[in-house]
Amino acid sequence: MPWNTLIDTVMGELHARGKTLHDVAEVLRAAPIDPHVVAAIKAAYGLGCDLRILSDANRFFIETILDHHGLRGYFSEIKTNPSRVDADGRLRIAPHHDFHAGPHGCGLGTCPPNMCKGQVLDRTRVGISSNTLSAVARKTLSAAAGLGVGVC
Repeated sequence: MPWNTLIDTVMGELHARGKTLHDVAEVLRAAPIDPHVVAAIKAAYGLGCDLRILSDANRFFIETILDHHGLRGYFSEIKTNPSRVDADGRLRIAPHHDFHAGPHGCGLGTCPPNMCKGQVLDRTRVGISSNTLSAVARKTLSAAAGLGVGVC
């Protein structure tokens, strides 16, 4: 079972047991971020770096944590699995790539079916390149932190 499908299932179980979206958010807000990571984000942003997130988590988790730590404004883009709250108040997590419609097509077979980070990163690089061709002296730095299995 893909990770995001598992998390969607867990969110359903928590909702069935009476846990609310607020309860989930409170747990996320309690998750610490190393102060060195916060300092690195602020320093990179201060140097003019365009910070983006590519994660196999989900939008609600990421935005809740970033908002709590006052970091959301440092990132220009978040590429992750979408999330939404349904009519019953349950958090739903969906795949970035709709693997039910077919495979995402990277061909490596090492990444999860819901998100090929390599494909997403390639598309992001193309977008950055086409948007910055006129910036002659622009420096570009790509850094991947916390990327584990599934990066093609």
